[in-house]
Amino acid sequence: MDYPILLHLHLGFAVAFLISYTIKSVLFLSGKQDAFLNYKKKTLIVETLLSVGFLVCGFILIYMLIGFGGYQHWLDPKITLALLAIPLGIVGFKKSNKILVALSLLFFYISLVIGLMHYH
Repeated sequence: MDYPILLHLHLGFAVAFLISYTIKSVLFLSGKQDAFLNYKKKTLIVETLLSVGFLVCGFILIYMLIGFGGYQHWLDPKITLALLAIPLGIVGFKKSNKILVALSLLFFYISLVIGLMHYH
C-alpha cells in the first residue's frame, strides 16, 4: 500500500477513535453512569474496529519507515504516549478510576498533536 494513503487512513482512524473515546470519557468523568454504559454498549464494536484500524496502520507505517530508513525520533514520544494511553484507559474504566481515564485521554490528545505537528 502507498505510504501517503496509509498515513491518511491512520489519521482518519485515529481521529474517529478519539472522537468516540472523548465522548465515552466525558460521560464517564461527568458521572453520568447510565449514559456512559449505554454509549459504551452501543459503540463497543465500532470503537474496537477504529482502534484496531489505527494501530494496524500505525504499525505498518513504522515498519515502512524503518525499512526505508525514514524513521524520525519525534515518533518516539508519540508512540509511547499512545501505547501508554491504551492500558491506562482500560484499567481506568475497569477500576472506575477517573484520574487514569483523564490521563489516558490526555495522552491520546498529546499523541495526536505531536502527529499533526509533523503531518505531511
